[in-house]
Formats: sequence, C-alpha cells, structure tokens
Amino acid sequence: MRKQLLSLICIGLFFSSSAQEVAVSTDSISLSAAFDRFKLKDESLKFFYRPEWINGVMIHKRNVQTTMPLDSAINLLLTDTRLNFFLNNNHVVLLYNTQIVIPPILENDPKLDDGSGKENVQNLVFRQNTSSSNPEEQLYVIGNIKKFEKGGQSTIRGRVMTDSGPAEGVYIFNSSPFVSAISDEDGQFSLTLPNGINQIHFQSVSTIDTYRKVNLYSDGPLDVMLDVDVVALEEVVISAQKEKNINSTQMGLVTIDPKRLSIVPAFLGERDIIKVATSTAGVQNVGEGSAGINIRGGKADQNLFLIDNNTVFTTNHFFGFFSAFNSRGIGELSLYKNGIPAEYGGRLSSVFDITTKKPNSEKLEVNGGIGVVTSQLQIEGPINKAKTSFLINGRGTYSQYILNQFKNSSIGNNEVSFYDFTFKTNTKFSDKDEVSVTAYYSYDAFKVQSDTLLSFSDFSYENQIIGASWKHTFNENLFGILEVGNSHFSYLSSYDVLPTQAFNVDLFVNEFRVASRFDYFVNEHLNYKFGIETKAYSLSPGKKTPLNESSLIQEQRIDEEKALEVAPYFSAYYEVNENLAIDGGIRYSIYNTFGPATVNIYQAGEPKQSSSIIDTEYFQSGEVIHSNHGPEFRLQGRYLVGESGSIKVGYGRTRQNTHLLLNAASIAPTDVWRLSGPFIKPQIADQVSVGYFKNFFGKHLIEASVETYYKDINNLLDFKTGAELQFNTAIETDLLQGDGKSYGVEFSLSKNTGWLSGWLNYTYSRSFVRLNGSNPTEIINGGAFYPTGYDKPHYFNSVTNYKFTRRFTMTLNLVYSSGIPVTQPVGKWNFKSTENILYSNRNEYRIPDYFRMDLGFNIDVSHKLKKFSYSSWTLSVYNLLGRDNIYSIFFEVEDNEVKGYQMSIFPTPIPTITYNFKF
Repeated sequence: MRKQLLSLICIGLFFSSSAQEVAVSTDSISLSAAFDRFKLKDESLKFFYRPEWINGVMIHKRNVQTTMPLDSAINLLLTDTRLNFFLNNNHVVLLYNTQIVIPPILENDPKLDDGSGKENVQNLVFRQNTSSSNPEEQLYVIGNIKKFEKGGQSTIRGRVMTDSGPAEGVYIFNSSPFVSAISDEDGQFSLTLPNGINQIHFQSVSTIDTYRKVNLYSDGPLDVMLDVDVVALEEVVISAQKEKNINSTQMGLVTIDPKRLSIVPAFLGERDIIKVATSTAGVQNVGEGSAGINIRGGKADQNLFLIDNNTVFTTNHFFGFFSAFNSRGIGELSLYKNGIPAEYGGRLSSVFDITTKKPNSEKLEVNGGIGVVTSQLQIEGPINKAKTSFLINGRGTYSQYILNQFKNSSIGNNEVSFYDFTFKTNTKFSDKDEVSVTAYYSYDAFKVQSDTLLSFSDFSYENQIIGASWKHTFNENLFGILEVGNSHFSYLSSYDVLPTQAFNVDLFVNEFRVASRFDYFVNEHLNYKFGIETKAYSLSPGKKTPLNESSLIQEQRIDEEKALEVAPYFSAYYEVNENLAIDGGIRYSIYNTFGPATVNIYQAGEPKQSSSIIDTEYFQSGEVIHSNHGPEFRLQGRYLVGESGSIKVGYGRTRQNTHLLLNAASIAPTDVWRLSGPFIKPQIADQVSVGYFKNFFGKHLIEASVETYYKDINNLLDFKTGAELQFNTAIETDLLQGDGKSYGVEFSLSKNTGWLSGWLNYTYSRSFVRLNGSNPTEIINGGAFYPTGYDKPHYFNSVTNYKFTRRFTMTLNLVYSSGIPVTQPVGKWNFKSTENILYSNRNEYRIPDYFRMDLGFNIDVSHKLKKFSYSSWTLSVYNLLGRDNIYSIFFEVEDNEVKGYQMSIFPTPIPTITYNFKF
C-alpha cells in the first residue's frame, strides 16, 4: 500500500492539477460527506485515503465557489486539518500529518519533466511531523506545490493570537531577505516572501519572542499562537501601528491600549491611562496637583471626556494626582488632538474617547492590586456563556500616606479620600444584535482647614453615569448603533468653623444624550458615516443655604439653566488611489436655551455692570431664550511617500456651548459650569495642521513624526480683574470674551518592541488671548495679545522601558517644561496715606521651569502560563531627585510690605509599592 501511495505521489508531481470547476456548499458537514458531494459533481473523481484519517473530521462554514478550481476547493476544505493532498488528473491522494519538503536542487529547478525528473524525484523528502510540542522545531508547509514558481514570490496571510484573543501590534519579520509587517487589531497580517525556506520572527512587548520555519510553495495561511510574556499585569503603552500612523488620514491621534502594552511609568503605584496620555506630544498640564489637561494651547474645559460615549464632567481624584478612570476596566482610549471625527462635538480642543473593556465571556477572571495609596479589584466573566457577560471593578484610597509627607504644605494638613466603581454588561442576542450597558460612579471627599487656599472645611463631589447602546448589523456593509445615556456631576461644600457663618453650597450639571450612528462600507476605497446626536442640558450654577438655625447666612440661589443641542453629521472616506486618500465631513450644531429664567437688560452703549441694568425680562418654562447654530467642517488628507512615510494635512472647525468658568489655569471642584446664552457666545475654533510621518524598519520598528498646527479661536472666555464667579446673579458683568490663537510644532519618536522601548517627545507651543472690548473695563494689557495662564513654550518628556529579563523591568520617566505665566507686583503707590500695590501686565512673568524624574520597577513573580494565579510587584519613586518644583507664586502684604511666596506640592521623593494579582 505504501509503495502504491508513493507511486501516486510521484505521478502527481509530473502533471498539473485539473482545471474543472466545482460547486460544493459546506456549512457544517463531515469531510467524508464533502468528498461525496465532489464525486456527485464529477463521477470520474477518486479519493485515496485511510478511513481513520477523516473519521469525525467536520467542516464548518467553508465558502467554496462554483468558479473555484478543484485543487483550490480541496485546499480550502482541508484548512485547519492535519491533511495534505496531491492531485493527479482526477485522482486525489490525501496525506496525514506528513510534510513534503523540496530540497534546494528542486527549489532551483522545480520542473520535473525535463529528462532528469527521475533522479530529482529520488531527492524528495517526505517528512513526518515532529512529535515535539515546540512549534519552533517544526517546518510549516504553505501553499500548493503545483503552483510553485522558480524565483517567484508568494504571500502568507495569517492571524496572531494569544489566550485572551487577537494580538494587535505584533512585529513580524523575515531576516533574509528583510520583509516586515505589523498585525492589525484583529491579529491579521500578510508577508510577501520568496518561495522556498524562510524563517519568520514574531516579537511583541507583551509576548515571548518566537519564530516559525516555513516552506513556501504559493499563497497560503499561517496562524500563530503566542505565549504572553508577563500576564500578571494589564499594563498600558501607546499603540502605534504602521497601518494607522502611516496609511490613515487621521492626524493628532493617540491610541492607548491597557490590555496588551507595557512601557508605562507607574505613578504612585498605579498605571494611570490619563497620565500616559499626558506623556505624549502636545498634551500638557500646568503642574503637580493640578486637575485638567491643556492640549495644543487649549483651556482645560475644552476637552471632551467620554466613557462609552457618555460625558464625564470631572475627570480627576485627589487634587488631580489620579484620574477618575480605573485603567483595569478600560478597553481602549483614543485621544483626538486634531481632525476630530464629525460624530464628536461640543468641545474645542480634543476628545478623549474611552471605551470600557468588553467583559470576558468565556471564564471568570479576577485581578487587582494592593498599594500604599490605592487598592483596586476587578471581576469579570460570563452570566450566560457565549451570550451575556459582566464586568465590575472598584478602587479606593487611603491617601493619608501621601499627605503625611507634606507637614509643611497646605495640602499636608488636610484629609482626602476617593473611590470609584464601574459596571458593564454585554449581551449578544444574535449575530446581528448586541446590547451593552455601562454604569460609572465616582466620589471624592475632602476635609480642608479653613485657612487653606480652598477655605471650606468640608466638600465633596461625585460623577454618576449610566448609558446603554444597541448595535444592529443590517448587512455586511451597514451597521447602526443607538445610544442613550445620562451624565450627572454634583458638588457639595460646607463651612462650620463659625456657627453664625455656617453654610452649605451645592451645584450640579446634568446631560441627557440620545444618538444614532450609522457606518456604511461601500468598498475598501469608500465608506460613509452619518447620524444625529441630541443633548439636553440642565445645570445649577449654585445654591447657598444656612447650615444650622444659628447661622446668619441668607439663602442665595442662581437660576438653573436649560438647553437643547441637536447635531446631525455626515462624513466620507475616499481612497483616490494607492497614495492619496481624503476624509471629510460636516457636523451642524443647533443650540437653544430655555426658561424659566430672568435675563437682565442693560443700557444701550453702556458697559455691562450692575449700575447699567435698566430692566429684567422673565421667560416661562420651555420658552426659548437664545439660539445659535453653525456648521463644523472636518477635512483631512493623506499622501503616501514611499513605502513607510506619509504627508498629512487637516482642517477642523469646532464649537463649544458649555463653559467652565476658570479663574485659574487649573480646574478645581468649585469651578462653575455655565451655558451659552444672551451674554455668553459659543466659542468657535479653526485649526489647520500639517504633518510628516515615517516608520523606520530594522530589527525593531521605530516611528517618527513631526506635526505643526495653527489654531484661531473666537469668543474665548476670560474675566475682569477681581471677578466674582460664584453666586453672581449678573455673571456677564465679570466675563470677557475675546480672540485666542495658538500655534506649535510637535516632534515624536517611539520604539515599541524589543528589550529597550519607549518614546520621547518635544513640543514647542504658544497660546495667546486678546481682550479688546469697547469699554476701558473690557480691555486687558492695552488690547494686545498676551500669554494665557497655561502657556508653556517648551515641553519635553520621555519614557524609557528596559527589560532586564522576562520577569524584571525598569521604567524611567523624564519631564521638563517652561514655567506658567503669572502676574506679580512691580511697585507700590500711595493714595491718601494708603499704600497700594502696582501689578505688572497680566501674565507678564513666569514661575521657574519644571523638571521631574520618576523611576519604577516591575517584578513578575512567575511568567509560567499554566499557573492558576499570577502576581507581580510594582515599585516606584515619584520625583526621584526630590526637586522642589514651584506650583504657584502668591503675594501678601505683611507689616506694610509686599512679600512673595512660592508653593510646591511634592518637594520630596515619594516611594510606593503595589502588589498585583490575577487569577
């Protein structure tokens, strides 16, 4: 039997495969039945095999077309089996667990019918698959020998997986000749290599490096399972891929994936996904202990934070030292600094689109961390396997450890606590319908001494968010998503040091959102996105009530504000040719504010001040008070330069109707949200940008980019000197709106694979405002442009990650920036025997430059994959050099003298340790 089998194989090498066409539909049948269907189509077909080879082998969902050649159809049927085959006319010979290897002589001359074929056939090697469990010791045969071409090339298409799913961002390369690729979000890749023997390497920062030896005959598949290198931590690094940073039209996009990437500095024992975002080009904050982020010269309230497309109004814990988001429960964060997609709106500068992790639908999983500052726990798993799954996590602090480090600081004598929870369920009702529900809650409480900067004895604030989405797939080209959600932020403060002055202050802002979004994929060169978003706002700027019966405080209440914003949008992506692609869209905002409300009427031609109020007008509930509307254009283009570079240009207009009244560069819980109305115009920004992106391929992928931008802003909010923003019934008397502009250039370099990885960025940026009203009280700095309170011309940061072994990793973080602008006394003058201070122009001086170094270590207890549980230790030192970075400068008059003081937040190194676990 074996001699007959070998004879048939040798005969098969002399003849080309039959070109007859077949039509076999195999949804879910046995392989034997599939062969019978072949024979029904062509009675001359004969199959040679042992019955035990195919007993129990089932074929699932094979798409065999009627125009497909017989050898291609059989090759498709045998995918994912241990069977190979040879086709000689109408004879199909199956081989089980056997590889056919062509020696070099045959690789150089595959023609076996040239008179020397008999000798060459004797050199054929029929190699039994090795019994070794090590895939690196096996030879993988890819393609069909009948399609082998001398000196030709073939394409390998495959998928890279780990136990947790597709492996995105894996660096795949062949050494000789050098050819490389990066796996996409589905783990898929393709490589075009010379026919013959090749060795393909697979490398990723989160998996163990490996390789596969292949014998390539023609186009074919190769799927690879990778072992996770460090599985105890779901760490965070920036995800950058060739397909996205070069081929995409999108500019100013940073994607951060917490599940797979690991070159991240641990901050006070936590890998904070928002802190990672601030280590990228063009993203800044004003300093330690400051909440809020400034992007490309924008104010801190000009960033839209979304969690599963629901707005988050306050995004920080603990004076801004921690973000409000538990990174363990995040699936991905996409930061848009420019070219904001048309489906997003409501803020000028950026969108932080945070998607929570999709719960594990296969098994129960528990992970968490215990540290000296915070601890956290996450549980996820199936409720109804393959249909419904859940995820819940919580995080809390015992932050007195940190506060105790600052006995001489204004913060060190206070009490601070916070916690947050996230809950998500995901249900797949059918192949076409999927519903998810997300709930999020965070709470912060402070007990502050009355002589500190915040002045209240107690205050707290909380976020409450709930949202649901229903995704329906109409067909393979069109799907739609219906979303509904509610976001609520509230703030409460109390003062009880003096019983007669005791009071409560509370305020809130609420947003109810309904949206429908559709994606229509015409083909790989053209697709459309369209939909409509509706938001209903209601907010209370503040209410003050007496805390007890002995209090002499009178109740104060500012009218609640209500508004409705409707915004339809449409965008299209069109790939003109291989090099040129365009992405454009429009969003049209229609905004209305409603009563009940009382609106002041001012004397015409007079400045808005209390003395010029001549009347008031009352609006009934539901009556329109004010309306505004306008388009928001979005346009981007990409042109490929060579195989690994591209030039991109972009323009975007954004509008903002919700405003946070900030009288400082940083956000504080006491800041008040207000809506556009009769006296507050919508802020409008136009940004243009140009960028060059380049990937350098060697043993490891290196990405480089340079982007430059210019932004023009209309109706930028600012305030008069000495403005009173709380409990001001005529807030318009203290507000100013003027022109803003910002510009800059961003350089970025990153290396995301190998033992040494990381990134570095340098940003030069300027941000200015001009307040030049018609009245002298509305003119600042003579009506000229002057730096904003968050203008920092130079900003450099780097993250370096070195993997000493598979279990021991070190991370070094460096940050340098210019100091923020300040206004300070420059002299004094006397009037009627009273000494007064003469101040400089607004923001004419700067505080000293900022520099900080952080050091972290991660020690994995074990990286064995078959353990029931995994654990690791994270050690970090914040401000390793103990640099006394200045947060702010303030001045006081003491004994008829003006004295200046500098305030620092973290003047000493802060060591922390965290134990991480997963099972």
